[in-house]
Amino acid sequence: MNNNLNYPGMPQGQPVPQPGMPQGQPVPQPGMPQGQPVPQPVMPQGQPVYQPIDKRIIKQCRHNAEKRWYRRLFVLNLLIIVAAIAYFIYSMDDNREYYENIVDYYASSMTKKQNETESGNSRDSGTTSDGEGEDDKSILSEVKQAPQNIQLLLAILYAVIALPFIVSYTYAQYRSMSVRITEKTYPEIYAIVQEYAQKLGMKRVPKIYMVQGNGILNAFSAFIPFRQYIELYADLLEVAYREHHDMATIRFVIAHEMAHIYYRHSKMHNYYGILFSQMIPILGATLSRAREYSCDRLAQVLSGSDGMDTMMMLIAGIHLYRQVDKNDYVQNAVNVNGFFVFCYNLVCNHPIMPKRVFALVDPYRRSGKLY
Repeated sequence: MNNNLNYPGMPQGQPVPQPGMPQGQPVPQPGMPQGQPVPQPVMPQGQPVYQPIDKRIIKQCRHNAEKRWYRRLFVLNLLIIVAAIAYFIYSMDDNREYYENIVDYYASSMTKKQNETESGNSRDSGTTSDGEGEDDKSILSEVKQAPQNIQLLLAILYAVIALPFIVSYTYAQYRSMSVRITEKTYPEIYAIVQEYAQKLGMKRVPKIYMVQGNGILNAFSAFIPFRQYIELYADLLEVAYREHHDMATIRFVIAHEMAHIYYRHSKMHNYYGILFSQMIPILGATLSRAREYSCDRLAQVLSGSDGMDTMMMLIAGIHLYRQVDKNDYVQNAVNVNGFFVFCYNLVCNHPIMPKRVFALVDPYRRSGKLY
C-alpha cells in the first residue's frame, strides 16, 4: 500500500513521518540537527536505557494555544468562585433571615416535644412515628428553600471536597476490574511504558492497566491524589496480540496517554484550576482539543510513527483498519466541512477525525486547527 500521504493544498516534497520508521526513534522536528546519529539504548544487566528527548523538541510538540486557553479557563474558574463568595456576602441579610427561621423552627419543635414529654401525654407508637416523619419532612423542606447563593456556595464546596474521594472511588472500580500490566503480564507493553518514561525523564513510571471495554476502542490517563495511571481497553491490545501484531499502533496509543501525563493534563491540582470553567460549553472543549493535538504530536516523537494506523483503527475498527487506503481517506476528508461540521467540532472534546489526521500528516508540523 502506498504510504505517501498527499492531499490537495498539502506542500509536496516535504518529509512526512512513516509508519515504517525504526521504532523508538524521534520524528524529525523543525530546528532539530539533521544527520546526527540517534542515541542507541545501552543494555546494563539486560535492561535497556534510553536517552531523554531534548526538552525543546517536547516543547515544540505542544499546541500553540494550549497554555493560553488553560490560563483563560483558570482565570474564569477563579472568577466563578469569587463571584459565588461575593454573591453570598451581598445576600447576607437574606441568609441571616433564612438562618433565623431555621433556628426558630427547630427551637419550637424541640420545645413542643419537651412540653409533650413533661405533660405525660400518652401516644401510641404509630402516632409518634408519623409526627417525627412530619417534623423531618418540614425541616427538609426548609433546607430545600435555602437562598440560591447558599445553594451555589454549598455546591462549590461539595465539588472541591468530594473530588479526591470521587476519583479515588473510580480508581478502585477500574483497578478491581483490570489486569495490571507488568514485566510478566504483557511484558511488551510494560517495556514500552518504561521506554517512554525514560525518554520523557519521568521520575515515577505511571501504572498501566488493561480493562474489558466490551468492544469500545479507547484508552485514557487519569489521576488520584498524588498519582497518575493509564487504562487501556482490551480491544486495543487485541490488535497487537491477536490479529495483526501491530505494535506500532499500540506504541502510538500508549505514547499519547504518556504525553497527557507528562504535560500534566492528568494532575489533580491542574484539574482543580479549571474545575468549574471547563464545564462551560465550547470553552472546556476547546482546551481539550488543544491538548489532544499536543499529545498526538508528542506521541509521534515518542513512537516514531505518524499515527495514521491508530486513527484508521478508531474509525474503521480493529479488524478492517488495515484495508483503509490512507491517501483516499485524506483526499476525501478535505471535503468534510460546512456549518454543521464546524458546530459539531466546536463542542467535541477531541478534534474531528479529518482535522486530527491533517495535523498528523502536516509536513510543517504546525499546531492543529481548533475550529
